Amino acid sequence: MFRVNIFGLLNFKGLVTFFINVNVLFFCSIPSFVFGQEITFVEHIAPIIFENCTPCHRPNQIAPMPFTNYEEVSAYASMIKYVTEIKYMPPWKVTKTDHSFQGERGLYNNEITLIKKWVEGGAEEGNKLKSPTIPKFNDEPKLKNPDAIFSMSEGFEQYGVYYDQFKVFVLPTNLAEDKAVSAIEFVPGNASIVRSCFISIDTSDRVEVLDNWDPTYGYFSFGEIGFVPNESRWYTWTPQKKMTTFPKGSSKRLPKNAKLLLHIHYGPTGVPLKDSSEIRLKFSNEKSNQNIQTVPLIHSYNLTNPPFQIPTDQKIRYHAKFVVPFDLELRGLMPHSHLLGNTWEVFTVEPNSKQSQVLLKIEDWDFKWKRQFDFFQPMILKKGTVVHALAQYDNTAENLSNPSDPTRKMDWGKRMFEEMFLVYFEIIPIVEKGEVELLFNPSMVFGDEIIFRFFNKENQKMSLELKGFKSQKVISVFRNKSFSKGKHVVKVLLKDLEKGNYFLEMKNKEGEIVAIHIFVNVEEDFFE
Repeated sequence: MFRVNIFGLLNFKGLVTFFINVNVLFFCSIPSFVFGQEITFVEHIAPIIFENCTPCHRPNQIAPMPFTNYEEVSAYASMIKYVTEIKYMPPWKVTKTDHSFQGERGLYNNEITLIKKWVEGGAEEGNKLKSPTIPKFNDEPKLKNPDAIFSMSEGFEQYGVYYDQFKVFVLPTNLAEDKAVSAIEFVPGNASIVRSCFISIDTSDRVEVLDNWDPTYGYFSFGEIGFVPNESRWYTWTPQKKMTTFPKGSSKRLPKNAKLLLHIHYGPTGVPLKDSSEIRLKFSNEKSNQNIQTVPLIHSYNLTNPPFQIPTDQKIRYHAKFVVPFDLELRGLMPHSHLLGNTWEVFTVEPNSKQSQVLLKIEDWDFKWKRQFDFFQPMILKKGTVVHALAQYDNTAENLSNPSDPTRKMDWGKRMFEEMFLVYFEIIPIVEKGEVELLFNPSMVFGDEIIFRFFNKENQKMSLELKGFKSQKVISVFRNKSFSKGKHVVKVLLKDLEKGNYFLEMKNKEGEIVAIHIFVNVEEDFFE
């Protein structure tokens, strides 16, 4: 079965485009004998619509028109036939992968044909007495008895215009100590306008300048949040995504005094509507060295064909890669480009067999439908695996999403008239030993140092080394240094270090690896 949303957006050329949002739940194939009889809404179409469309096409949900009865559905029958027939809808942009994702969407060909035949046959209603019951929906928060709820301090009023809006809201946590987060739930305050939310975390005061610059609550930001946070895309949410519970022995880390930065995408409405969203968290007291990080390991620093500049009136493709330096558990990934981007492909080449695996392929990238793709089952990237990313950008007048008319050269940046080339990876470094528990450490760093924080479970001597993904150079931070049981903070100097992917590797006195932390060394204006 599928969940489907249909709604219209005004694109940058002034044209209204329509979208259907469908969550696949693996609906059974439609028997071929159906096509030899009259197709009616009650008997054939209603079960698909009620189970797969109505979850979003009902009052107070993201889709603007309800699909709760024959009259409502039949009014849009021709449009539904068209967008499903050309497979423009549902908006599941993945065209190929060697793995399954959570929340996969899409219609089987025989379901598309059934809708087509119904419309072409006159969109008949059928016997009302046989109409299936509309499912009952529970929109209450799923995370019961959360340990913390962080809410927007004010209601933000969406302007009521026919274009998308992007705002960042700063939610201080005022936590007195670090927390291991075992479950997360983002709850939209107004589900009819919140299209997505990407939550970053930071412990500095750098966001205050941006927040004070915008006189309204929150501040406007298009592609990113405007500065380098400790961890970008710490958590992502899209409609129909419910509570996320992390596996036993792993957690997201939230540092004391952290700020939650909610980057919310509001859809067009035509009338002013307010939102006041919140994030609900469950904490864990379990000691674990399995920290789930979100790190943009594909970026402008590992391009094989730099510099990143998109000429006017051209289509151009960029390629980047990195070599996995140790066994890694990959839980999900998220490509990121703006309005010129139109294709993405992320694939791996294994070190010995040279076999390749497609992690993600999108042939019709759409910035409005960006999301994180979470694997049903985490996959293991073995040491030596090469991860490749390819993306194409269309800076011609043929690209109806092009914000420039006439076209103009695009450089790197977070703004609408700039572009980015990023792939975020949600990962856990695989470490067999559990002698050290990593506390929160930043996944993105700029400047001359990184503060490395850990909890030592016993008195022992340890060594710490700084290594690069693409360099054989090893920088010794300390060697065979004695540490007592408890929390420790170490300053690691990064001066004159080349920009790119790095990791800190901690070993015990036997030379066994007890902790690994990955980070990307970037320029201060990377997200400006």
